[in-house]
Parts: sequence; C-alpha cells; structure tokens
Amino acid sequence: MSKLKRMKITKYFASICLVFLALQSVNTFGQDGQVVDKIVAKVDDKIILKSDLEAAYINFLQSQQAREFQGDARCLILRNFVENKVMLVMSEIDSVQLDPGRVDYEVQGRMQRIIQQFGSEEAIQQAYGKSVEQFADELRPTIEEQLLIQEQETNILAETSVTPNEVKKFFNQIPRDSLPLYSVEYEVGLIVKDPEVSRAEKDKIREQLVAIRERALKGESFEILATSYSQGPSGPNGGNLGFAARGSMDPAYEAGALSLKPGEISQPIESSFGIHLIQLIEKRGNEYNSRHIIMMPKPSEQDVVRAINFLDSLRTQIQADSITFEAAAKEYSDDKQTSTNGGFLQGQFGSLKVPAEGLDPELFFAIDKMKEGEISEPQRVQVSADQQIVRIIYYKKRIPPHKANLSDDFEKLKAATLQMKKAITRQEYLSDKMKEVYLEVDPEYNRCGIVNEQ
Repeated sequence: MSKLKRMKITKYFASICLVFLALQSVNTFGQDGQVVDKIVAKVDDKIILKSDLEAAYINFLQSQQAREFQGDARCLILRNFVENKVMLVMSEIDSVQLDPGRVDYEVQGRMQRIIQQFGSEEAIQQAYGKSVEQFADELRPTIEEQLLIQEQETNILAETSVTPNEVKKFFNQIPRDSLPLYSVEYEVGLIVKDPEVSRAEKDKIREQLVAIRERALKGESFEILATSYSQGPSGPNGGNLGFAARGSMDPAYEAGALSLKPGEISQPIESSFGIHLIQLIEKRGNEYNSRHIIMMPKPSEQDVVRAINFLDSLRTQIQADSITFEAAAKEYSDDKQTSTNGGFLQGQFGSLKVPAEGLDPELFFAIDKMKEGEISEPQRVQVSADQQIVRIIYYKKRIPPHKANLSDDFEKLKAATLQMKKAITRQEYLSDKMKEVYLEVDPEYNRCGIVNEQ
C-alpha cells in the first residue's frame, strides 16, 4: 500500500473516532422534531433512513467531539452507516451465528440503562405509551445487527498482529516534535490477602440461613424474609435478581439455582460473594430467574492477624530471594486483577507502568514514603465499610516525565501500531466488499463520494 493511501486511511480512522460517540448515542425513542423520512442509502436489502442519519448528526453536534471535527459530519456518519451495513451483509454471507443468550443479555443491559435514565418502568410507560417489554422487542433486531457487525469485525481482524519491527517503523514515522509527552509513571506491585473467615463463623451463618429457610417452608414470604435479612443490594427488592443468562453469574450460585425446581428453596450455598439461600422462580431457554437471601461472613480480628502474619512471612522469603515477588503474587495473591501480572498494576494498553493519576490516593501516599526496590510491611486497608484486606506493596520503579520512546513506552506504541493496522485492514476489507454488494446512495449525498470510491 502506498504511503499516501495509508495517510488517507489514518486521517479517515481518526475522523471516525471523533463521531463514534454520535453513532452510539442515537436516541432509541426518536427525535421531537419532525423529519420527512426517506431512504438515503441501500446496501443490498439493507436501508439507511434520513431520520437515522439526522438523529446521529444532532447527537454529534451536542457532543464535545463536534468542536474538534473539521469536515462534513453528515458524510462521515453516512459513510459509517454504509460500512456497518456492508459488514452486516457480509456477516450473513459468512453465516455468522450469535448465541441467543448473548443477545438476551445485551437487550436486558440496554433496558436497565434506559430504566435508570427514566427512573422507573412506569415513567417509560407514561412518556411513550409502551411497556418495557414492548421496547425490548423493538430493540432486539437493532441489537442483533450491532452484535453481528461486531462479530464480523472481530473475525476479520482476529489474526491482525504487529511485530517489533512494525512498532519501530511506526515510531520512526512520528515527527520528533510530535512525540507525545508522558507524565511521571510508576511500576508498583501488590500481593493482597483477604482474611479468611473461620469455619466457626461460616457455620454460624449457615445455621441462621437454615432457620430462615424453615420459616419460608412453613409459609412465610421468601421476599419479605429477604427484605429483612439479606445483606446484598437486592435485599430491598425482595432478593429478586431477575433473569440471568447462563454463565453470567457466580458459578456456585448458578449451579445451585439450576439444580432447583421452580419454587424450590436451596440449602445454604457458599459463593465468592457470601452464603445464599436461593429460590428458583423460572427457567426459560438459556435464562433463569431467581431470588436469594445472602449473608456475608465477616472476618474476626484473629482472622486479620493471621493474614498479616502470612504476608509478613512471605515478605521475608522474597527479601531472602527464596521466591520472586512475581511468583509469590501469582501463587498467593487474592487480587485476581494483578496476580496474573505477577502482582503489578496495569496501565493503559497492557503496560505495567501506571501514571500517578491512575493510582488510588492511599497507594500513592504509601509509595511516596518508600524507596525504589522496597517492599512494604503488611498493611491493613479498609476497602469498604465492612471489608478489610491486608497487602504488601512492591515499589519497583519511578519513571520521570518523558517524551515517548521505544524503551519506556513499547507497549503503548505497540497498541497504537496495532490499532492503526487494524484500521487499515478493516478499510481494505470494506473497500473490496463494497465492490461486491449492491450499493446505492441518494444523489443528495453525492458530495460524500461513497459510491465513487468503489
């Protein structure tokens, strides 16, 4: 590919990023203004309506990105719509299949966000004369299209990768006076222990739940009992969790719920969140509806001291080179987000260098008192009103403010190189496929040059 063509694609990709928000935030319920609707583009049997284009354009004008964009935003939005339809057509040709559970999950998530915006299901009904179920049915085809487009893009870009030489070439093409300036960054590792609750405390909770279960079996309302006793956020709602797709909840909870018959109440079941009584309400295809009463055993002071002693011993082993910090974190840390990185916090694009603003204040002030290469003594950290953890901190290195360079910023540059290569691959794919499909654009938008580029 010529350098000029790559520059054009780079500029085009940057423009797409600016209006992406506008395309994602098209009002589900339409606009108040009256628009005389018509078809502005066709891709095989898929159509693009002027009302959709205008809705995206209005949303774009209201976004912060509009201040930075120079050019014909309608043309760019229409081009994006056309490209999405091409992707959709190709997904059908390539027989891309979606898991129905994934579609259900996305529909439910979208509806929950809409309900939060309006405040209640009743508010939606009053404003638009439609029930939540009706809106969900109307949303489903659009969400299916979006997921098919995403899946098609994922498939065509799945094997895109970059080599160190490509990263170096990308870096060398950036003018020296245009290199980004990075603020101070840190390499910091953590080993975290959640104080383990004693068996005696767990047995006490189980006894309480068994007593509550007996009351429910004798006729008391499970929902009222949940309101009184459940410690989870669903308690005020009678413990109701609504429909969930299989695989979307804690495995222990899901296994317990799916082992029940509708209306049946489980014995106490322990999950990563606490100990539950579960009542199955309904199974429907790949989904299930359940409610629960959860109690969360709290560690005693003795449990916390045991965690402190464990980390103190582990720190001694690391300092004596009996085990590396990274190996100790992978084997013993209860923080799953950092343990896979050898305990190190992860910054942008997978880099293990974190800017100062990316550290929580308590951690920042802790390392401010440490020296590079030092491992702290075990510290208690109150992560919530009723949860305490213990951790040790490894302050490995401080990287001062600097211009981007291959040594300190390889991961960031690699991510940028990969993003650009994917944009080029995507655009080349679309350019080829736009020649294979039937494409018609209303003459009003000839200025956009979409058809002429075939």
